[in-house]
Amino acid sequence: MITYFPTLYEDELLYSWFARYHLHSSNISPKQTMRDLYGVSNMVAVPDLPTGLAKIHDKIQHFGVPNVQSWIENHTFYRYYTSFLPKSKKNQVYSAMAQGMSSKSIHMSTGVMASSIKDIAYFRLCQSCIREDLENKGETYWRLAHQLPGVFVCCKHSEMLVSSDVPFRGDNKHQFSGVNLTNYFPLVNKTINPKTEYFLNLLAIQSLELINKDFQFTLKGIQAGYRYLLQKQSFANFKGTVDQEKLAKQFILYYGHEFLELVQSKVEPSDESCWLKSITRKHRKAFHPIRHLLFINFVGETINSFYQFSNEKFLPFGESPYYCLNSAAEHYQKRVISSVAITICTDTRRPVGTFECSCGFIYSRRGPDVDSEDTFKIGRVKQFGQLWFDKLQELVSQGLSNYDISRKLNCDIGTVKKYRNQKQIVQCTDCNKETQQATDYRKVWLTLIETHPNKSVTQLRNSNNNAYSWLYRNDKKWLQEHSPKLKRTSPAVKVNWNDRDEDILSEVKVAIALLKNREKPVFINRSQVGKSIGQLGIIEKHLNKFPKTKAYLDIHLESRESFQLRRVKWACQELLIRNECIVEWKIARLAGLKQMNEEFKLTIQKQALLQQESLYKRK
Repeated sequence: MITYFPTLYEDELLYSWFARYHLHSSNISPKQTMRDLYGVSNMVAVPDLPTGLAKIHDKIQHFGVPNVQSWIENHTFYRYYTSFLPKSKKNQVYSAMAQGMSSKSIHMSTGVMASSIKDIAYFRLCQSCIREDLENKGETYWRLAHQLPGVFVCCKHSEMLVSSDVPFRGDNKHQFSGVNLTNYFPLVNKTINPKTEYFLNLLAIQSLELINKDFQFTLKGIQAGYRYLLQKQSFANFKGTVDQEKLAKQFILYYGHEFLELVQSKVEPSDESCWLKSITRKHRKAFHPIRHLLFINFVGETINSFYQFSNEKFLPFGESPYYCLNSAAEHYQKRVISSVAITICTDTRRPVGTFECSCGFIYSRRGPDVDSEDTFKIGRVKQFGQLWFDKLQELVSQGLSNYDISRKLNCDIGTVKKYRNQKQIVQCTDCNKETQQATDYRKVWLTLIETHPNKSVTQLRNSNNNAYSWLYRNDKKWLQEHSPKLKRTSPAVKVNWNDRDEDILSEVKVAIALLKNREKPVFINRSQVGKSIGQLGIIEKHLNKFPKTKAYLDIHLESRESFQLRRVKWACQELLIRNECIVEWKIARLAGLKQMNEEFKLTIQKQALLQQESLYKRK
């Protein structure tokens, strides 16, 4: 039976609490502490998502310690890693932490293991917190808020954290390691700019919110909220399609490269698997909380406010009814139009709203509306309507000048000049009013069809473009009903997929051989091979229909790392040919690499030794 256990401090990691027990109890072996807590010595000391907590609670509950739920929610990474997960996953993680005995499956469930954002390397501390703890408690401890990925600042004292020399995941996985006050180092070895400092503070505050509150987000709600906010900020059109190039450019400009690199969230616009592109599309995987917090802040919200938009629908022109802007009507500037037809502008990709009133007045404008004044703007009048023309003739008969009429009808003076002498107004068949002009063009179109029964609509249009254009603009419904229907082609010839697979395979083999023999290395991936044989669509989208080709490609295509290694070897050989020294910076410049791993550096060393041997032999 455990006869002593220390007090659990505010914001203390359970890992830290157990480490202080190990220290206070004077246990010589870490395994003895494990046996005290779990009853076995082979459990793993997990700092972020520990398991088997109910078992420990049973052993120390007589000390009046908080319950297991409080432990999990307030002293582990549970809330941090599960806030953006579905409820079922959240419950699964909670059960595993309370009752389970293995931590691997938990990290898999939260998506932490698959994330490109890595844990902190060493436990972190705040120097002001240390001083206060030593004065008030006589000891210090590992705070939860200081160990979160991407947190560089203590929110309480607004100062940069320092790094200890205690690994976050130690070499001895069965040992709980406490604070070592003799060694700690700056987290960032350079002076950061004020913009980066501001965003580091903001991220720390938002991360703290994430662990202090029990957020109940759903996947569907998160996606809907993100889509609405992107549309509101004009990064997505009204259908939800995101302008990825614009988004990436503004995102980098907003945060800056220095900050994004510090929080392991660089944005690569050319990379199709870039996390920023993925998070704005349908969520097929879990995203690290840092990425969610960065995105939410970018669109102008906080972790507390963004979810209010989960049920919002983007309306670029606001809610109906809409204003009629026909100055000739009694209901001018009154909400009488029940709906709006929305299309996309081909030039700007912005939404275009077309408003049609029962008085015959039809107008459009580009959106989205930014303020209330926009609702009274007209981009283009598509149809004035009979009411407007009647009013125009009335004002003309009163002897008013063109200028006075334009003021009363709220239109351009050129419009008045154009229509003031027009007695008969052209109306389409949708208004059930035919004109002589419509009758004449219909006759021309029907004669064309009768004379050329085998011609398509496009061919008939080329024969008489005037008739087609007028009917298309003014009598579209009739034109569609009285045009030749698209003829169905004969059934497609059955494809022998096996033979086609063999043909493409032979082309792929030749293409890969040629790519490998290029003087300067080329990345041999699906895209490159597809372009080389002129079958990019097949290679990228329909490869499952060609099993032999697929199997060959799986073996002979390069990974990004193997291609980079090949480039390093090529660069070394190129320098040998030029009789230049093989040094790392020259290799990096020639191979086009920003960073090199240990394997690349080892290759360079080998090539350098070969160069030295060659020079020695020459001498």
